[in-house]
Amino acid sequence: MPMPALRIASSVLLLALVSGCATLDKDECLRADWYAIGLEDGARGLPLERAGDHRRACAEHGVTPKIEPYLAGRNEGLKSYCTYEKGFSVGRAGQSSSGACPAGPGANFAVGFQRGREIYDLRHRLDTVNEQIRKTRGALSAGIPNARARADEVERLESLSREAEQLEQKIAALERR
Repeated sequence: MPMPALRIASSVLLLALVSGCATLDKDECLRADWYAIGLEDGARGLPLERAGDHRRACAEHGVTPKIEPYLAGRNEGLKSYCTYEKGFSVGRAGQSSSGACPAGPGANFAVGFQRGREIYDLRHRLDTVNEQIRKTRGALSAGIPNARARADEVERLESLSREAEQLEQKIAALERR
């Protein structure tokens, strides 16, 4: 890549990184409906630190966010986020919990998150076991000349197959709950 093109590409990348940090632009800060912004942040399960991000972004434009409406909106938004179903979905997807849900009302989220995370972890282990089964079958198909080594691989395959079946049963049981 020629030098001028490299400088342009670097500048574009730097601009993208810098602009990616700002939560709101000047117009958004000036016309902000702080209740609606809080509502959206809460509904997305964003941590309270997000208010600080907005404050810093708007401070660059001489605007101070209205924190009371923001917090009221965020608390309302958290009601739709901090549910068992959302926690289960987040955990099952292998995502981390943002810690946005308050202790009392957020307990349902935490329970759902734990169940979903357990399924995610079991599925991850099942994927690993299935990959080991595939490799073991491949080795057996390719032929193992040593009888003892072949017997060990057959035993390993049987053990892995039992583990895979147990994992599938655990996952099915958790998903039925």
